[in-house]
Amino acid sequence: MSHKKGWFNPGNVYGYLIVKIMIALVALTLTQVMYYLLNSGHFHTGGFGEWAGIVWGFLRFAMATLTLVLVPFIVMNLIPSNIRWKRWYRFLSDCLYLIPVLVVVVVNQIDVAYFQFTYRRMSSEMFAYMGVGGDMGNLIPKFLVDYWPVSVSGVAIIALLLVCSHKTVFPALNEYSINRRNDCIGLAAGLLLTFFFVRGGAQRHFIELNDSARYCQMKNAPLVLNSPYNIIRTLGVADLVELDYMPDDEAAALFNPQFTPLAATGGSGISYGDFRAGAGQVAYTGSDSLTYYRGKNVVIIILESFSQEYMGCYNDSLEVSFTPFLDSLASKSLLFQGRSNGKKSIESIPSVMASLPTLMDRPVLMSDYKRNDIVGLPMLLKKHGYNTAFFHGAYNGSMGFDAFCKKIGFDAYYGRNEFGDETYYDGTWGIFDEHFLHYMALQLTRTPEPFFAGVFTISSHHPYTIPDEYKGKLRKGNHPILECVNYSDMALRKFFATASRQPWYDNTLFIIMADHPAQALSPGFNDYGPWYRIPMIVFDPQHPTGQRSKRIVQQSDIMPTLIDYLGYNEPCICFGNSVFQQEEGWQIAYGCGYHQLVTDEGVALLEETNSRTFEQDGNGKLGLLKAILQQYSQRMIDNQLQAKTK
Repeated sequence: MSHKKGWFNPGNVYGYLIVKIMIALVALTLTQVMYYLLNSGHFHTGGFGEWAGIVWGFLRFAMATLTLVLVPFIVMNLIPSNIRWKRWYRFLSDCLYLIPVLVVVVVNQIDVAYFQFTYRRMSSEMFAYMGVGGDMGNLIPKFLVDYWPVSVSGVAIIALLLVCSHKTVFPALNEYSINRRNDCIGLAAGLLLTFFFVRGGAQRHFIELNDSARYCQMKNAPLVLNSPYNIIRTLGVADLVELDYMPDDEAAALFNPQFTPLAATGGSGISYGDFRAGAGQVAYTGSDSLTYYRGKNVVIIILESFSQEYMGCYNDSLEVSFTPFLDSLASKSLLFQGRSNGKKSIESIPSVMASLPTLMDRPVLMSDYKRNDIVGLPMLLKKHGYNTAFFHGAYNGSMGFDAFCKKIGFDAYYGRNEFGDETYYDGTWGIFDEHFLHYMALQLTRTPEPFFAGVFTISSHHPYTIPDEYKGKLRKGNHPILECVNYSDMALRKFFATASRQPWYDNTLFIIMADHPAQALSPGFNDYGPWYRIPMIVFDPQHPTGQRSKRIVQQSDIMPTLIDYLGYNEPCICFGNSVFQQEEGWQIAYGCGYHQLVTDEGVALLEETNSRTFEQDGNGKLGLLKAILQQYSQRMIDNQLQAKTK
């Protein structure tokens, strides 16, 4: 094998390995720098001390990642044999270096953009997401163009990696290159050093994802971690471990997931004007001239990526509201402080429809517990004569919504397939909101009352497409999503105009919320609580009101609240509360390796590792957070999601 000079000419194999690993580390570090620069508004660091911790923590996780994926490459080059200088052997060695390092760099660079949607590092759940969203053939090119700083910097980093790797020359074979005794010692020492870096140091346990909290505030943990390591460490790992913070009776005293409706206890609860427990029962006269009662229709509208940040009804000082219709509707509605339980669309449906938030890495619909016996609102309401339907303008199978809806008792599912007219296809996700909501209004007219229906809109999502006829006619802001929000708001106005002419309209309660907020566009919406602020509007055409409540209402509060509102007495498992039973609301969510419970007073944070626990009790609710997590883990693992009846 001929020997050439390059930029880096180490004198021995050990120097060669060090240079190659350092090149990979520089490339990974550059992607991390891009990660911070393009998401800097999300992070709030506490000065030099925290930055030093972030850098040191990143280096530990980065070295653990690189040495782990490069074990075959390292071993190949430490084997005490002349075969290391064979041309075919060098080619194989280069492949075992470049392929894993390129994967690491590309994945970490992709998460520079993806983080803006989830506020946490990618994990192994990404493999389950593939093929369950939109039209990937159209989406990928649009992502590359729309997030061009990520694409351009990624190409530059990869080019630098390839050039530097090519210019690093394996040392020449000479009488000093082979010394069996030294090579064997080098092999043993190299393997020990590799093991040291893979485990993240000399501590008792292998470095864990949650160890990131040692180096910074929990919300800055993504700056310490890298996405490839996050993916590797979550592969094949159980979604939950059974927690045991306190005796079960003590946990149940703090929070009992078996929800007991007010109708079962004879209580009246807290009222919000005409929105009160039992108000959903409507009297009517039967054919025998006797008076009977039945529940009102209920329609839950889940808006894609709507944040309070864009809405005038939640921001009195907002110069331009992108939701003029919802603002006007809010003036006739009951307005709560809405909170999502997650940052992904797929996490919202179980929270809203079954009071089951995602408090783990993988969404409930993709977790080990997706086959659990989950009891949702449709199943409960069908016992009382309700007809149930769910509407989603994406293709059937998107995010597994159709299968989950069937599982929890929806009678009918209407998607892009049932809509049947591709004229209004947006090119990536599904049917434009305006046309699909109109379709839903007419379909509900064909549905016997009482009915319970849900709809999940799609248009206010990347790549932020609106119909051609509205281009240049809608309000725009400092982010392309705002024009789409304005379009969806217009679509809602048209939906309500159509619905108001239908015979079922006056007898219907509408609850309007979002699946999660989109990217925060201002500092006031960049923190533990504001990350999850969504609209929560309750509108009853028969009882218009302009009432505002400061109470936090999370998605998982909807199910117990509706059961109380409709006056039914069956107990059920809920990881939320009825607004009629508790004056103070709270929101629970899973962040980047940590859990949070937010109230008006602050936030309680909890992060667990095998070696230590990180806690922050900013509102006196840490015990409540532990009680909820303990019972959540036990019930999910043991498949105890059905209420016990005497």
